[in-house]
Amino acid sequence: MATVNIKENDNIEIAIKKFRKEVEKEGILKVLKDKQFYKKPSLEKKIAKEKSEKRLKRKMRKEKRLGIKT
Repeated sequence: MATVNIKENDNIEIAIKKFRKEVEKEGILKVLKDKQFYKKPSLEKKIAKEKSEKRLKRKMRKEKRLGIKT
């Protein structure tokens, strides 16, 4: 859980910024967004496969640019 400790004389805007960073770092909003609606297992598998293919393509482009053969 994201928490931010502030002192009596601290600026509230700075505390809010710190809290937002903590929430983003922990991925709370991403999880909430993912669980907002039900996804069929077949759709989840399709999304995971597409992400995997994207990662592989990105890796291959990087290796090609650096001249590394696999």
